[in-house]
Amino acid sequence: MKIRQIEYFLEVEKTLNVTKAAQNMYVSQTAVTKQLQLLEEELGFALFTRENKRMQLTEGGVFFKEEALRLMHQYHLTRQNVSAYRYGEAGCIKIGFVKNLDAELLLTYLSRFRAQHPDVEVNLYGYSNQTLHQHIQNGSLDIGFGFSTDNSHFHYQYLKSYPLIALTAKESPLAQKNCISQKELDNVIFDIRKFDENYSIDFEGLLAKIACGYGTAIVHQFAEVNRFHEYVASVPFIPLQKKAVFLIYDDHYSRTKELFLKACQF
Repeated sequence: MKIRQIEYFLEVEKTLNVTKAAQNMYVSQTAVTKQLQLLEEELGFALFTRENKRMQLTEGGVFFKEEALRLMHQYHLTRQNVSAYRYGEAGCIKIGFVKNLDAELLLTYLSRFRAQHPDVEVNLYGYSNQTLHQHIQNGSLDIGFGFSTDNSHFHYQYLKSYPLIALTAKESPLAQKNCISQKELDNVIFDIRKFDENYSIDFEGLLAKIACGYGTAIVHQFAEVNRFHEYVASVPFIPLQKKAVFLIYDDHYSRTKELFLKACQF
């Protein structure tokens, strides 16, 4: 099994067309077809069904796709790590974070890392907490900023805890309070406590509704009000309840991940 064969397979799987895949890979159609045949012979099963000039993954093809993606990720990660080792600190780190995370917290650690390793490229991706963990586990992310789970596969480094706050329109009398309790809130259109941490919310849409007076919301303080700050007020919620944010990673080796942990003193 050769890396080139796997690359051809993944390109054909993406396009479901050998001719188009060959064009995208800048090789002949014959070359792609031949390498796919050799790959299928080695695996012992067909990867695609071919009916009426239409291609579709077989059950074996679906299974092999997941293995191929993991293998290619490890291949590229190995090349990245070798490059980083050869040239010192060059390379790339892929960092995920839960959506609506406190930007100041994220920037604090990114700034520390960049100050020590300015040549490392940083790629950032926002996900739900569940998807964040999935990408860390399959190796497509090196590290993440999010919430802890019961999965012992991951390492969690505590970063900061955030209390609950109430969001209300600035024109509302509630905006003038020093703190606010559940019984004082009317028309609560969103309460983060009723959703697990994998829930994905259209936060911009929620803020727009609050700004227009459609109701109030209960969220954690790390949620950014951003450009709605002139129209939406945040008020401390009582009784005090907090949510912790962690730095998340697993045992996948990544040189740039190790550099990040060291730079952030973990």
